[in-house]
Amino acid sequence: MEALSGVYEPLLYGGGALLGLVCCFFGFKIFKLIVVAILAVAGAAVLAYAGYTYGEEPVLWSLGGLLAGAILGGVLALFFYSLAVGTIGALFAATTLLPYVQDMGVALQAGILGIAALVAALLTMALTNLMIQLATAMVGAWLLVHGVRYFLFDVTIHKVVEDSGEWILRLDLDPLVAVIILGIGLAGFLMQRRGES
Repeated sequence: MEALSGVYEPLLYGGGALLGLVCCFFGFKIFKLIVVAILAVAGAAVLAYAGYTYGEEPVLWSLGGLLAGAILGGVLALFFYSLAVGTIGALFAATTLLPYVQDMGVALQAGILGIAALVAALLTMALTNLMIQLATAMVGAWLLVHGVRYFLFDVTIHKVVEDSGEWILRLDLDPLVAVIILGIGLAGFLMQRRGES
């Protein structure tokens, strides 16, 4: 597993940084493609995990789940555009608040993140264009900063558990990293607003 992660990590973080750069500064112009891509990745991750965890042949089932989830997420994004816009807003709210609630209990984390995601989703749907620009800028900044952190400091947002070889997502942002993400995201948002007028 470590050999595989050593091969794919630079591709994952490099691709994430590139996607983040494009999202952060040009996201509004290519938003529909971004929505499809983000929800395809989310669907692929969920179904790949389910296939790996519950399938009889973990590798085969996870690959099937990866493909089926990507297709399902992309199709849902196209047909349910408003829902997709709300989901992007919810992801932005949850990832922005995560560093500040990670030391709290799981139930409290889920409650705070759930309420924040719901409020963000509703606001995003009500203020679509403005929120598309803000959400793409912030999600893009998040991807960009994590990609740069990987290449400069060898810091990942995941770790491989040595004993069992399972992947664990570790979103251990410290407040300084969150502030940097917010700063870059706001710069991207302002650039997108200027480009619209």
